[in-house]
Amino acid sequence: MKRPGVVTGMDIHAGVYGRQSVGRANKSEVSTVTQRAAGVAEAERRGAVSITEYEDLGISAFTGDERPDFDRLLKDCHEGRVNLIIVYYISRLSRMDPLDAIPIVTELLNLGVTIVSLTEGEFRKGNLMDLIHLILRLDAAHSESKNKSDAVRAAKKAAAALGGYTGGKPPYGFRMVPVTRMTPEGRPVVIQVLEHEPDEVQVIQDVWARIKKHKDEAYFPGGRRRHPGSLTGISAQLTTEGVPTKGQKTGKKTKDSVWDPKTLMRILRDPRIAGYAATPIYKRREDGTLTSQIESYRVQRDPETMEPVRAYPPVITPDDWHELQKWLDGRGQGKGLSRGQALLTAMDILFCDCGAVMTSHRAAVAMKAAYRCRRRKVLPGQHEGDCTVSMKALDLYVARRIFALIQTAEDDPETAVILAEAARRYTAQTEQPEISGERRSLLTERADAKQALEELYDREEAGDYDDPVGRRRFRERKERLLGRMEGAEARLAELEEASTPTLPIHLWLPMGAGDVDPVGEGSWWAAATIQERRDFVKLFVARITVTKATGAGKSTPVERRATVEFVQPEQSADEAEDPDRPEPLPVAV
Repeated sequence: MKRPGVVTGMDIHAGVYGRQSVGRANKSEVSTVTQRAAGVAEAERRGAVSITEYEDLGISAFTGDERPDFDRLLKDCHEGRVNLIIVYYISRLSRMDPLDAIPIVTELLNLGVTIVSLTEGEFRKGNLMDLIHLILRLDAAHSESKNKSDAVRAAKKAAAALGGYTGGKPPYGFRMVPVTRMTPEGRPVVIQVLEHEPDEVQVIQDVWARIKKHKDEAYFPGGRRRHPGSLTGISAQLTTEGVPTKGQKTGKKTKDSVWDPKTLMRILRDPRIAGYAATPIYKRREDGTLTSQIESYRVQRDPETMEPVRAYPPVITPDDWHELQKWLDGRGQGKGLSRGQALLTAMDILFCDCGAVMTSHRAAVAMKAAYRCRRRKVLPGQHEGDCTVSMKALDLYVARRIFALIQTAEDDPETAVILAEAARRYTAQTEQPEISGERRSLLTERADAKQALEELYDREEAGDYDDPVGRRRFRERKERLLGRMEGAEARLAELEEASTPTLPIHLWLPMGAGDVDPVGEGSWWAAATIQERRDFVKLFVARITVTKATGAGKSTPVERRATVEFVQPEQSADEAEDPDRPEPLPVAV
C-alpha cells in the first residue's frame, strides 16, 4: 500500500475503497480482495502518484452503522490527501437512503474529488448528467438493499408463524432440521425447526448431575484445587475429557474454542433446555444499539394465562431447571460455594476499610484463626501492613448485633424496614425454585414490555405514526405492550399475596429463653451448622467493614473496629422517585 501524500497540481491521489457486509467464514474475504485489486489496477492505469487502500469488512452500508475505513477515506478527502475515489460498485460506497447519501457525495464532488465506479462509470463536479446518474444509482442501491431486507424480514415472519426457528445458529443442545409445512393458503414451505442434538443433550444432563451432586459440598481453596460442582471446575473437566464445544463442531473460525464458565452459564440459563419457548435478550451499548452478546432470556407466555409456552421436549425437567437457576443466582465473588468453615468469607459481605475483601486465615490453634485483608497494593491514604481481626470475635460480634436487632424490633420504624427486607430474603431462600424462577421471568417480562413501550412513545413523538395507518398500528402495539405489562404485574401480585413474609424468630429465640445468651451454650446459634449460620447472617447483613487495629498492643476491641450495615429494601427507579410509596407491611414472626 502506498502512503498518500498531499494533493498538488493535477496529480492523482487515489483512494481505493472495498466493503463487504458479511465476513467469510474462512476469512478469505474474496469479495474485497477482488474489489481492491481491480481498484488499484485502475488507479495505476490513470497514473496515480499515490494509492491508499481502505476496507470495511462485515459492515453494512445500508444500516448506517459506523464504517471506520470509510470515515478515514472521507477525512483524507477533506484534508486534501485523496482526490480520486475508486469503488467496484456505487453500492460499495453507500446503500443509505439517497436523501442521506446525496449530501455526502455532493460534498465530495464540491471538494474536487472524482468518484469512479469500475462497473458504472465516472462522476465528477460540473456535469449535471453525472450527478443525475449518480443519484439514480444511489437510489437503486438503496432500493435493492431495502427490498432484500424486507424480503428477509417477511420470510422470517412467515417461518415463525409456522413454528420455524429464525434465531440464527441453534442453541447448545439442539440442531436445526428442515421440515415442510403448509401455509394457510395451502402452499408448502420448508422451514427450520429445533430438535435435540443427542450428544449435547447428554452433556447438559451430565453437567446438571455434577452440580446437583457437589453444589453443597464444602470447598477448601488452595493448592490449585477446583470445586467439582463449580462452573470453573466443570469447564476444566469438560476440556480435560475432550468434550467438544459447539464452536469446535460447527466452524473453522471457532475450531479452537474451549469450555469456559461464561459459556457454560449461558447454556444453563437458556429456558429452552427446560422445554420453554424463549427469546434471547441482547445487551445494548451506551448509545442504545444492540450487541450480539446475550444478556438474558425472556420466556414466552400465553397472553391469557401468563403460563410459559412449552415448545420442546425438556433436556432437564422444568423443576430441575428452576432449581438450577436458583443456584446460578447465587454465583459470584464469594457466593454459591461452601468455602470451608469460615463464616463471613462465603457471602461477599466482609471488607477491609481500604476496600479490599477479607479472607480467612487458619492457624494451627483455632483460637488464632483470623480474617485478613487481601489487598495487593497500597494506595495513598490506605493502611500500612496487615489488617487482621479474630475470626471468633468478629463472628460472635456480628451474631450478637443481629440478635440485638431482633430483640429490640418493636416500635422502631427503621428496624421494621430491615426486618421486612430480611423476611423477603427468607421467602426467597425457602421458596420453591419454580416459583422464584417464575417471579424472575415475570420481572424480566415486565421490564422488557416497559422498555418497548418507552421506545414506542419515543417513535410516536418523533412523528413515525402520523398517518392513519401508522396511528392504528401505534394503538394496536401500545395495547399489546400494556397487556403484557398488566398481565405480568397481576401474576406478580398473586405470587406476593401467596407468599406472606414470615421470619422463624421462634426458632432462633425460643419462647421462655429469657436472659439466655442467644449465641451461648444451648442456643440455636451454638447448635447450628456453618451453612445455617451463613443463611441466617445473609438475611440481615449487607456489609461488614473492618478497620485496622490502633494503639498500644494493637488490641482494639472488635466493636470499635467493625461496622455492620444491615439490609435495606431494593428500590426500582420508579419507587425511589415516588413520594407516596407506602411503608413496608408488618412482618409476621
